[in-house]
Amino acid sequence: MSKAIIKPIDSDIILVPTDFSEVAGFALRHAGHLGKIFRKKIVLLHVIEGGGILSSASSKAQKEEEANMKLSAIAEEFKKNSGIDTSFTTRHGSIFDEIGDAAEDLNASLVLMGTHGVKGMQHVIGSKALRVINHANRPFVVVQKKDIRSHGYKNIVLPIDFSKETKQKLVWAAELAKVFASKFHVLAAHESDEYAANAVRNNLAYASNYLLERGCDVSVHLAPKGDFAKETIRFSNSVDADLIIIMTNPEKDLGGYVIGAEEQNIIANDSLIPVMTLNPVNTSNAVNGHLFNFGNF
Repeated sequence: MSKAIIKPIDSDIILVPTDFSEVAGFALRHAGHLGKIFRKKIVLLHVIEGGGILSSASSKAQKEEEANMKLSAIAEEFKKNSGIDTSFTTRHGSIFDEIGDAAEDLNASLVLMGTHGVKGMQHVIGSKALRVINHANRPFVVVQKKDIRSHGYKNIVLPIDFSKETKQKLVWAAELAKVFASKFHVLAAHESDEYAANAVRNNLAYASNYLLERGCDVSVHLAPKGDFAKETIRFSNSVDADLIIIMTNPEKDLGGYVIGAEEQNIIANDSLIPVMTLNPVNTSNAVNGHLFNFGNF
């Protein structure tokens, strides 16, 4: 699918992929918190991997039946406890393709996904979460084994670099502030190159003005020289962040992941801070200045 252009999203669905693991349960609880506030339905998704063309139809059917039984039990219990309309679906294929495709087919406004972090060979090929995100054109919130706090995403860190795309995260930031009364900690990257440093200053001024004009609580900080991803996590810890919002870079090739993409390090941070990720989009396709319309904010 093309990631260069995204349609405005006005949907009542939050998609929650699940592999029935503990961390998937954390993602569902995050989704439940957001679903109540934003009056959204939740759709659970399980992707049945493996087998390929050599798998028999009966084997695929059995796996699907087993998955549906698990999903049905989870959805029923979650709906009973939360009061949120919760349904489920299964798909066959690779999680790297099917999660993004399902999000588009369902026109989901947001995907809540758990990650097990970066382990083993994933350091070489890139974290699974990042590969899934880069295939989709929907916002993601990626969580680890950490529940959402009762006040939601109140303390939010916004890393700002020299790229023009970094400003796209401000749309979502301002919308989240409407319901969580969020305080934004804007962290500017350190750049030695004069051109890049000037771009950071311009982006920082734009971000601050954008949020202040919308009545947001904003503080500005300059990162020290060094790895910006590591500094983002260190800083997020220091302000007890509930959420970090970043832009990904889907254009990076395999070589970018071999040396460790900044986005990957932030998403799989050891502090277990949830991360909202947005793929850069063509801003000419925004509607009324909004890249994503979550609805009912």
